[in-house]
Amino acid sequence: MDALSPDNKMIIAVGPAAGTPVPTATRAGLYAKSPLNNLGIDSYLGGSFGHHMRKAGYDVIVIYGRAGKPVYIKIDDDKVTVEDARDLRGKDIYSTENILKEKIGPKVKVLSIGPAGENLIRYSCIGHDFNRHFGRMGSGAVMGSKNLKAVALTGTSDVKVFDPEGLKKYVRDLNVRIKEHPATGTIYPAAGTVSFVSRANSLGVFPSRYWHRGRAVAPDKINFDFISKNTLVKNSRCFGCSFGCAHINRIKDGPYEGVEIDGPEYETIYVFGGLCEVQDIREIIKLNDLCDRLGLDTMHTGNVLGLLMDATGRKRIPEKYRIAFGDVEKMLLFLEKISSGEEGWKIIGEGVEKISEYFGLGDMAVHVKGLEPAGYDPRGLKAMAVTFGVGNRGATHLSSNAYARDISGTARDFELNGEDKSIDRMSFNRKAELVYNMINFNAVADCFIFCRFLNRDLLTWDDYSESLYLLTGIEKNRSDFVEIANNIVTLGRWYNINAGLTSADDLLPERFYTEPLDPEDQGGSKLSKSEYNDEIRKYYSLRNWSSDGVPAYHPEK
Repeated sequence: MDALSPDNKMIIAVGPAAGTPVPTATRAGLYAKSPLNNLGIDSYLGGSFGHHMRKAGYDVIVIYGRAGKPVYIKIDDDKVTVEDARDLRGKDIYSTENILKEKIGPKVKVLSIGPAGENLIRYSCIGHDFNRHFGRMGSGAVMGSKNLKAVALTGTSDVKVFDPEGLKKYVRDLNVRIKEHPATGTIYPAAGTVSFVSRANSLGVFPSRYWHRGRAVAPDKINFDFISKNTLVKNSRCFGCSFGCAHINRIKDGPYEGVEIDGPEYETIYVFGGLCEVQDIREIIKLNDLCDRLGLDTMHTGNVLGLLMDATGRKRIPEKYRIAFGDVEKMLLFLEKISSGEEGWKIIGEGVEKISEYFGLGDMAVHVKGLEPAGYDPRGLKAMAVTFGVGNRGATHLSSNAYARDISGTARDFELNGEDKSIDRMSFNRKAELVYNMINFNAVADCFIFCRFLNRDLLTWDDYSESLYLLTGIEKNRSDFVEIANNIVTLGRWYNINAGLTSADDLLPERFYTEPLDPEDQGGSKLSKSEYNDEIRKYYSLRNWSSDGVPAYHPEK
């Protein structure tokens, strides 16, 4: 079916830990068919919505159909109504949330779309708590296609668990471990994801100048050290988080003085400061703020603008869409044009794959399965090359987080078999095994739903077993969880096969095999296609898929 048809179900779900004191379990997941690449969206939201959704008594909310006029859904515990939202039409995400909080009450939790979602921009997002989002793959357009402006939820009930006292002790002990761990106890509370900007640049894997370089043109003006001296106001966190990786930043001078956001995160800095060569964090904050208000996902948007900039330099697109690297004023104008959906700009709202097809830029465009990559150049991080290729939704970093092991040089005990846990980021050796194990681990985390930074660095299979038992009374061990994870990943593979994808869609953009990074970045490193293909087939084998990537079984049959 068409992803923007009334039949596309928008599913919002929480896990068994939602509504409880378990750290980071306030998250919610959104699932639908993506209008960007026609695959399955699985998008995860921080903030507080998931916690209060469970307190309202819901594990899953399924929304389908289309309203005859703009509406919002009002959920007040077990009372659900559909309300007129014509007065909210055209409002940005911040304004919508403020209006609904004033109308319903300050405790209401809001999901809403901006003009980009209303105008069905295929990489539009859904905002919450002002700076949290269901981001990648166009969930905002799915919501907009239903004429649904917002979901406003209030939940006040207690959430019962199987062993309340046991869970309290587990949470106390877990919070101690969080404070003692170097990542969750020190790095993230201090600098959050922005801490990686300097590290990625030093390694030459910070994608820049639309994937031609591995270092930003002005790395010292977009890193955390510069932020801390010029824009940082205070630390921030999602509701119920024990470590807090977010930061409030305010522009204190210049043309954008007064703009304040909870952000920017690493991925936003990578797309604007790297791919688009914006050279000052204050300009990135302004771009971030406008994207958040309009409801444009920053990762998609920065990749789109980067492609237009690269094509501009080669004079391969019409004058109307030409924009130079680093031209912030024109970038801001383009954001308004894109989100408006006005005639002549709809194609730019279709994403990199469709833009490249329309203008004949297939040799330049960087995406896998229609999804633009996250900010980790696979030419210098071979585990990310495998991850980008085999990810069911495309070039996402979140399916495995294997960049963390590429960079640290060491895997955790359950991520590689045998005594040798060493990782060489420039080699494909054992990357299939590493990615397979990390994807399995994350697939289960996304059932609870836990924050990536908690499960990537600290949680173990034993944590999953203990917390599930304390929450529900259900007993499962590592092998049970691995089977569940295999079924989840394999179902996703079948979804893609039914959508017409083959193993050829697991290949990375040809540029990564033929175009080396600048010699200053990794000595001109590029990927070996034969080595990459060999490792992909090892991954297929671990999944019990054929050499063409077709699973030997169907979990639902």
